[in-house]
This record gives sequence, C-alpha cells and structure tokens, in this order.
Amino acid sequence: MYGFTEQGWFEKLCNAHKDPNNLLFVAWVGSEIAGFAWVHLKGAFLVAPYLRFIAVDPRFQGLGIGGLLLDEFEERTKHLGKSFFLLVSDFNVGAQRFYQKQGYQRVGELADFAVAGVAEVIMVKSNYQDGLCK
Repeated sequence: MYGFTEQGWFEKLCNAHKDPNNLLFVAWVGSEIAGFAWVHLKGAFLVAPYLRFIAVDPRFQGLGIGGLLLDEFEERTKHLGKSFFLLVSDFNVGAQRFYQKQGYQRVGELADFAVAGVAEVIMVKSNYQDGLCK
C-alpha cells in the first residue's frame, strides 16, 4: 500500500540508523527478527518523541512483542517530552485498538497524509502523572 519495496525499506532504515535523531530497535526470537520499531526523537512538532513505524512479523504476532516494542519506545524516550505520538492508518482498526489498550488516545486525523484516500489517525499518550514526567 505505501509503495516501498524490500530494498526501499532497507535503504530507509539504513539512512534512519545514521541519523542521531532516530532510534531503531529490534525484537528477536531466537536468531530470527520478530519485529522492530523506528522512533524519531523529536518527530512530533519537534518537541516530543514519535513512533514512526512498528512492525511484528506475522509469525510472531500475538506473543506480546508489539507491546514490548511500544514499552521500549516509551522507556527510551520518556525524558524527551510530555507526550508520546504516533500515527496509524484509519483502516488499521486492530492497531488502533492495540494502542488504545496501551493508553493512547485518538486526537485527530490527517487526510491523505501518506497515501491518497487514507487518513492517518493521530494518537497520543501522556507522559505525565500527577504533574510530573513519568
């Protein structure tokens, strides 16, 4: 849907890895890559961490790996801002439910942002508890 080939993804991730404003982390099951997350440290309005991409290999879905990657995103970036941001495609209802269960709230959407005819849902999770960053 988003028009990237395997080689295209490889190049994007290699370039992201070279940029100090990005974090990439990988979940392993044995010797196999089970999933990964790509984080831009100031990607949300230059003031908050943004989960740019998260993926779990279908063979490893349902094992909690997505939740572990999301936890890692929050743990590694909690010192950077008062909120965590991500976008999820409007048709990806399962992912929206997953993020809501993790404490994210839908705050808006961007029509035709990445692909014509698809809205990206803006989801945010507060990094504050009792007025202090967690």
